[in-house]
Amino acid sequence: MRRHAVHESEQALRDTDLVVALGCRFSEFTTKRWTLVPPEADLVHVDIAPVELGRIYPPRVGLASDAAALPPLPAPSETVSSAAPAEVVQRLADRDGLVLIQDVHTFGHWILRHVGFDRARSHYGSPGGAMAWGLPAAMGMALARPEERVVALSGDGSFWMVAQDFETCVRERIPVVNLVVNNFAYGNTRDRQRLAHDERYSGVFLDNPDFAAFARMLGGYGARVTRDTDLPATLDDVLAQPGPSIIDIVQDPMEGLASGLTPPKAH
Repeated sequence: MRRHAVHESEQALRDTDLVVALGCRFSEFTTKRWTLVPPEADLVHVDIAPVELGRIYPPRVGLASDAAALPPLPAPSETVSSAAPAEVVQRLADRDGLVLIQDVHTFGHWILRHVGFDRARSHYGSPGGAMAWGLPAAMGMALARPEERVVALSGDGSFWMVAQDFETCVRERIPVVNLVVNNFAYGNTRDRQRLAHDERYSGVFLDNPDFAAFARMLGGYGARVTRDTDLPATLDDVLAQPGPSIIDIVQDPMEGLASGLTPPKAH
């Protein structure tokens, strides 16, 4: 349950006869001061901390377990491979008058391995691992160098940390192109949990919306790509648009680091 749910969601909860709560602490805000869960409903409560079971609502079934043991989200039926975005980024690197801002994300390793940059002041990245700096940096670059087209390349986790700034791009007419490499996960952390913790995932998978629809909702231009073959033409189309835009590049939720770049196990 999320804070400030829409009325329809709250009413559905009030009318239900079965509640399955995974890792839910039943706080004051998520329960409208403990009024949402009907007392006659059967409650199945799963939490990693046994003390939480029955602390607010007595469960019909209480399970002290880690919800992260659940399998990851199913992969979309069609997705874009990391090799295809790397090829597209190389095309960007070869274009005059275009600046690439590389956020910190799992896909960044593919760029460093496969893409060459031969033009000075055409590629900027963060050496310190600062997630979400890409879009704000691209906005500043676009304002400072209006004669050039600025492209921000982000993962979905990084982009979500600053997604509200896309509204600023639309309102202030800052024509940043956002390539969101969307694997529905904090990919680097997911890979570390896969390797170091035997695939016991916790807090790494995301239920992302359609980022292209998000762009259009805010008044920008949006496109969504789910196949390798569609990506080059979509990129050309978006670069021809005058204003801010987002390309939602949909990947498999387990798409990640290139071979040989996975982090070592923790000791």
